[in-house]
This record gives sequence, structure tokens and C-alpha cells, in this order.
Amino acid sequence: MSLTVERFALWLDEYGGASRRNDPAASAALFTDDAHYYESPFDEPLVGRDAIHRYWAQGATTLTDKESTYEILAVVGDRGIANWCASFTRTATGTRSTLDCLFVADFDDSGRCREFREWWHLRQQPPD
Repeated sequence: MSLTVERFALWLDEYGGASRRNDPAASAALFTDDAHYYESPFDEPLVGRDAIHRYWAQGATTLTDKESTYEILAVVGDRGIANWCASFTRTATGTRSTLDCLFVADFDDSGRCREFREWWHLRQQPPD
């Protein structure tokens, strides 16, 4: 089954909701057991749902006040491409950060992501 704009939007909504709730289990459940998650194009990927869970669990303890929006740019075959914008506060410093990202995600027939790549720019604002 090919990915649709509606299925991709639902996945992005679930991805953002899991992040806002600081729910690493819900985040990891969006990916296949053997998913490859590239947080940066220059780093080795996180491989597998357990590695993705650990990554998101760390973020759940260091980031708060998470917000996100997205715009779907394309859906072709089993690939979705979106512009993702997120903001959060770093708990250790109180610094507010904003990310502007490009997501490229490939899905299996069950609607789980099997390969996820992101490119992002970060802007940080010191606490008031």
C-alpha cells in the first residue's frame, strides 16, 4: 500500500504528540523494529526501535514545553517529505530553542517508518 498524504499527516501528528507528552514508547512505536533513524546526515543512524526509544527517553528528561507544526511537501510512493518546525526549552539552562527541519521518511505497508532522515537548523534564545 502506498503512503497517502492523510496517512503521513496522521503519523506526523502522532510523532508530535508523543514528543509533547514526553512519551518515548509512543515515539518508538511509530518505527519498524529495524528502522534507521538519521538525526543528522553526518552521523551514523540509530538502528532499531530500542535505540530510538533510548534517544527519545533522553529528550524526555532534558526538554520541556515542546511545540511543533509541519507542512507536508510531498508524498511519493512510500516516502513522505515535510517541513517540521519545533520549539522547546532545555531544562538544564532554561534556553528556548527553535528547530526548522526537513524530514524525509520511508514507510512500510503497516504505516510504520522504516527509514527517517532529518536535516535541521537550530536557533537558541537565552532565558529571560
